Amino acid sequence: MEPAEAVRQLEYAIDASLDETGQRAAAGYRPTFERVAERADGAAVYDLACDLADEVVAGNRVTPAEADATAERVLDDWAYTDGGE
Repeated sequence: MEPAEAVRQLEYAIDASLDETGQRAAAGYRPTFERVAERADGAAVYDLACDLADEVVAGNRVTPAEADATAERVLDDWAYTDGGE
């Protein structure tokens, strides 16, 4: 998954779950998705998007710092699987 697509998916989750515009909120996560894409691959970006969307659907407002921490966990997991070789 490309970072731009991940942002769009998160926009949809935010729009469906919160009383705010997902486009505005999700755009703040773009640098995090781009960093994951640079360090890993599309599968890691997808995993991050799913994790963040799950948080949003649960009613949590994920801050950029929390998104960065989630990204680090995804990258750590990725490093220990086939993606990280």
